[in-house]
Amino acid sequence: MIKVILLVFCAGITSFSQAQNTQTDSEKSTKVVYKYIGIQANLLLRQFISFNSNSSINTNPYIFTYSVNNIKTGRGVVFGTGFNISENSSNDGVSSVTVKNANATFRIGFEKKYLQEQRFIPFWGVEAGMGVLSNRVESSLNQTFNNNTTVTETTKAFFGPCFRAGLNYSLSKHVQLGTEFFLNSQIAYSKTINGNGHFTTNFLPLNIGFEAPTALFLILKY
Repeated sequence: MIKVILLVFCAGITSFSQAQNTQTDSEKSTKVVYKYIGIQANLLLRQFISFNSNSSINTNPYIFTYSVNNIKTGRGVVFGTGFNISENSSNDGVSSVTVKNANATFRIGFEKKYLQEQRFIPFWGVEAGMGVLSNRVESSLNQTFNNNTTVTETTKAFFGPCFRAGLNYSLSKHVQLGTEFFLNSQIAYSKTINGNGHFTTNFLPLNIGFEAPTALFLILKY
């Protein structure tokens, strides 16, 4: 599904950028802000770069981004969101294990862009981020007389501030390629339910994380 969205987004960027080239000088002079819509390109790049199931490209948890920045000052508001659902199974002849993961993230905050008319556009921002992560592990022994399955479920929720910075590169007047890194400090709460029905909880008052600039974003500027 995400791959389809990526392809549609790429096609939309091409058609939109061609249409924007007909914009008149009077329309340009009245513009106060630039708007940026971005989508993470790593999932699409994986289809061309990864040739086996073991290779992967690191991904940023935020798949979609949107920002509105003042043309003169570069100040603006930025939003980001992401989601992911995955399932992996393994069987070594003795036991079988199925792992299901799901997560959703959201962020909103302040952003400052520089040199918006130039080829390289650096930026930084301060945001508030939040999200929910879910993990479910189902395991069972193959060589038994019953089909009892042990299930372990872990749910984690987090919230906290984040510092973000990065760089965009203008491929054309309306199309950019960008990357970013961010450092976050989160309050996190997790709950794990074991196969026997017992559960454990964990509260983290300070959970610091760092995301390296390994994700690429395809960005439409208008």
